[in-house]
Amino acid sequence: MMDASKHTTMERVDDSESVSKSDVPVAVSSIDGGDGRQKDTATRKFLRIIWDSLDKSPQERKFIAKVDGWILTYICVAYFVKYLDQTNVVNAYVSGMKEDLNMAGQDYNLLQTMFNIGYILGNIPSQLAMTKVRPSVWLPSLEIIWGVFVMAMAAAKNVQTLYALRFLIGFLEASAYPGVLTLLGNWYTPQELGKRSAIFISSSAVAQMFSGYLQAGLYSGMNGKHGLAAWQWLFIFDGIITVPVAAFGYMSIPDSPVNSKARWLSPEEKEMAVARMERVGRKPPAKLRWKIVPEIFKMWPVYLFSIVFGSQLIGMRIINYFPIYLKSTGLYTVEQVNIIPTGGFAIQVVTTLLYAWLSDGIGKRTPSIVIAGSLSLIGCIILSVYPEHNNAAMMAGWFLTYAQMGAAALILTKLNEILSFSNEHRLLVIGIVDTFGFVMVAWVILLTYPSGDAPKFSIGYEMAAMFFAIEIVGILAISYCSRRWKPSLPAQT
Repeated sequence: MMDASKHTTMERVDDSESVSKSDVPVAVSSIDGGDGRQKDTATRKFLRIIWDSLDKSPQERKFIAKVDGWILTYICVAYFVKYLDQTNVVNAYVSGMKEDLNMAGQDYNLLQTMFNIGYILGNIPSQLAMTKVRPSVWLPSLEIIWGVFVMAMAAAKNVQTLYALRFLIGFLEASAYPGVLTLLGNWYTPQELGKRSAIFISSSAVAQMFSGYLQAGLYSGMNGKHGLAAWQWLFIFDGIITVPVAAFGYMSIPDSPVNSKARWLSPEEKEMAVARMERVGRKPPAKLRWKIVPEIFKMWPVYLFSIVFGSQLIGMRIINYFPIYLKSTGLYTVEQVNIIPTGGFAIQVVTTLLYAWLSDGIGKRTPSIVIAGSLSLIGCIILSVYPEHNNAAMMAGWFLTYAQMGAAALILTKLNEILSFSNEHRLLVIGIVDTFGFVMVAWVILLTYPSGDAPKFSIGYEMAAMFFAIEIVGILAISYCSRRWKPSLPAQT
């Protein structure tokens, strides 16, 4: 294996936005295996922006490609399936489930709330469990179980059964998002993490696009087949595809570089993974100390990131009501109600990748997050005015709200980087921040989006605009605090 201490080049990292200890360059592997440091040319900087492994040594490029091939492939496919299982209720609701189960009033919102309550209760316990159980066992096992519960939704005869199943699915799915972000933080450097997190998040938008097309296809081709409605076939299909994806997870998840048992990694590659994390100050897993909990709450990141992430999560919930708006106009068929919102998810994919490339290119996360929040804020302002007789303006408002999604990946990427000094702090704070966001969502949507008022909510659009504004102010505050008071482990006495 190449001696990283002898064959090095220099890679610039912005102190205010990354994990490096100062504005001192961070050493990475040499391209030519020469006698030391290479000049960081404009060509190398450009290659790094396009794809961060292009300016590395052949050995490190091969390693990153292998890690991408296993980790990135799994998390994208798994999150694609996870989001299908989470959001298929939206497509089912507008495709006959509402009428078949006699749903009315707040029933739709309560389905979302029961999922959120389960998610809240399962989040931190799952993160803690991963300090005792290998992620390569924990994450795929929960995925198989929730896939079974998703299929069981097809057999529900009343909305109360759906409430119970949605709670259980939420409880189990709570492992996925924070667990994957923690996993990414174990294997990728700051220069690599933004793009991977964005690609990971983009898979959720692709899943929602696919769900719309799938439900439209099932409605026209499977509705009534074998005595089942199209919305029931949606749950069955989504549950079935979960199982093989989870099985792939047992093989692909490599846990942490210091304790990986992944057969697809050679001993030399495991050593390289450890060395890469050491170079950027990313600490390996250690024994969980309960005194970490008070340490966490003495630091500012847990508070500011909870506010910012919670605000964007609440604001983003507005997109769940776009299909309901479309159905209420009476202008569109069931197939069109399912397909039109997929344009918004396409916007999510494109903007998410653009935000990641911009943030990696300039070495800062904050500008991309501010741009994302501002675009969705403008969309919410348009919807607050509610120009219902101007269809183009309404559609522009709705589609602009989708521009926010990519910021979620960068917010937690920034959190991963700021807390790189301790794997346990990162793991717990990500869990706390994610949990806080869903605690807020669980009750706020009941007040801001009462189903009986759909689609013209009295305060919903204004509240979404307010939360996007809070997100923008909050991320600027985080940027300031990360320069002024950089978190670190307390001094040992």
